[in-house]
Amino acid sequence: MKKILVIDGNSIINRAFYGVRPLTTKSGKPTGAVFGMIQIIQRQLDAIKPDYAAVAFDLKAPTFRHKMYEHYKEGRHPTPPELIAQFADAKDCLRALGLHILELEGYEADDLQGTVAYMAYGTEDTESYILSGDRDLLQLIGDRVTVLLATNHDTVAMHEGEFVEKYGIPPRYFVDMKALMGDSSDNIPGVRGIGEKTAATLISNFHTLEGIYENIDDKRISKGVREKLLADRENAFLSRTLAKIDTAVPMCESLSDLKRNEIDKDLLYKKLTELELNQFIVKYGLQNHKISTDLSQGNQRLQPQESVSEISKNTTNTTEEIQWQDVDVEQLRTLASRPLAVDFADNVLYLSTEDESYRYTGDMKAVSFLFEGEVTRVAYDAKRLIHALAHDDFLPTKDVRYLDLMLYAYLLNPGSGNTPIPSLILQFLGEQPLDAPTYTPYFLRLEKVLRESVRQMGEERVLDEIELPLIPILAEMEHAGIRIDTQGITEFGDALHALSEELAGRIYMQAGEVFNLNSPKQLGEVLFVKMGLSCNKKKTKSGFSTDAETLEELRGESPIIDDILEYRQVTKLYSTYTAALVAAADAEGRVHTDFKQALTATGRLSSADPNLQNIPIKTKMGREMRRCFVSEDGYE
Repeated sequence: MKKILVIDGNSIINRAFYGVRPLTTKSGKPTGAVFGMIQIIQRQLDAIKPDYAAVAFDLKAPTFRHKMYEHYKEGRHPTPPELIAQFADAKDCLRALGLHILELEGYEADDLQGTVAYMAYGTEDTESYILSGDRDLLQLIGDRVTVLLATNHDTVAMHEGEFVEKYGIPPRYFVDMKALMGDSSDNIPGVRGIGEKTAATLISNFHTLEGIYENIDDKRISKGVREKLLADRENAFLSRTLAKIDTAVPMCESLSDLKRNEIDKDLLYKKLTELELNQFIVKYGLQNHKISTDLSQGNQRLQPQESVSEISKNTTNTTEEIQWQDVDVEQLRTLASRPLAVDFADNVLYLSTEDESYRYTGDMKAVSFLFEGEVTRVAYDAKRLIHALAHDDFLPTKDVRYLDLMLYAYLLNPGSGNTPIPSLILQFLGEQPLDAPTYTPYFLRLEKVLRESVRQMGEERVLDEIELPLIPILAEMEHAGIRIDTQGITEFGDALHALSEELAGRIYMQAGEVFNLNSPKQLGEVLFVKMGLSCNKKKTKSGFSTDAETLEELRGESPIIDDILEYRQVTKLYSTYTAALVAAADAEGRVHTDFKQALTATGRLSSADPNLQNIPIKTKMGREMRRCFVSEDGYE
């Protein structure tokens, strides 16, 4: 069976741009989106091994949809200049990898993908795969077409069975469902008031728009839904036309035009050296090319100053060659004094030295000695490891020196979020890690390279004197928790709930009707249409803006505004703080937050699950809330 892989270029490069930490060359040229895009696409090339491969991109020119509906895609945020600057380089790299670039004025990338994918139906032994993060492509799923849906975490293969399980309808009816509910991202109007749930139910019952309108008086359609459908019938059919992917675009004569080419090593080497993506030079076996002195120094901000040839000498210990040795307690005692890479996953303790890897599945209490005394342990997210290994009164923090790779990467790129271990391995060791329960076999080598990069950036003192020593302190704080007066919070929450119901009643009375107070659209219609308050200038796609700034400007026009603002404050206090805190407290009335050490660009700590850094203080109710945080007996 031959295989076609067609890729949504715009979707994948956007996902790479926002999902990969910012990278630049020494001169400041952005390269992060190119780096991420190559990673994502190469993973699918390796998995599918397509015979035909192409990447479709949008052009800036209007399409037939814009000519049909002038508001199509209106209101979209402009593409960041840093991303626009990477499109040309990305396309060059993709061509060098043997992929065809598809662009056609008057059509969108979706249409080009649909046309290529459906070429599988013209031959007997061909199947298609569409790689995209855009759910619009799901309408193309069929017995010969699979959509590889890129999400924030992984890529999900969507066949017809998976689609039906998720949406309850066959893929061929998905475009009719979208016609009903519309699409705010493309500014497709749909039927006002029909959401995904109602649309799915209608399509499940009647399959198509024609089926719905032919049975408009069916008892399965409620009166309210029927009125909405009749009022927006024209928009429904227009929306389906806008949403439907054209699978017959006049673009290439035959499938053979899209045959996957061999890698153009000259062009690929030229682009990778120009973009200073040295780790890919190793991956694609180009390290024997002559490398200039400047290039061999690894000019990317997140690159160790080590030549590609030097890196390639240290790439022998891959996950393909790892032999996990199952060990007992006595065998672990012989390792206790050595520097170890450590991870804990699925109740298994993984440990690695420079040349051996071990696996322990016994009682974790029996190996506490591995985390006692002045020993060095290399980990990723050491606080998570500490909490996983804690038991009874034992917290593995005393005297242990934790070298946390997550913090190394954070210092190299503050504010970029937690860089995943596989990305670090690829970036700094020039290796493509395979899926594994843990990456400890890489940790010791990775620590040396990352430390050198931290040293070159002048951040080694911050690492050794601030960030690393803070790990056990934060772990102990999190483990101890913060005590709250659960009874006091519960009573305060009950009072807030009663007050919110009282305020809601007053608001409904002034409005003359009951409506969803938490719906900005319904609230806007009540305030600016029914009550005739001053129409603000701020509008959203769904109607009038009712944000706090807008309502503050309306104070004095009607007492309903004061009640709405107070209602919002009261309900936020109740849902976000009182109810959440009581639910998060343990049996002793202590809340255990997670102090994020590697999150903010400024270096400050942040708090999560629950967030204890934004308890209100400026309002009377907020100050009352803070009184519910209490000290332990004897520590007032």
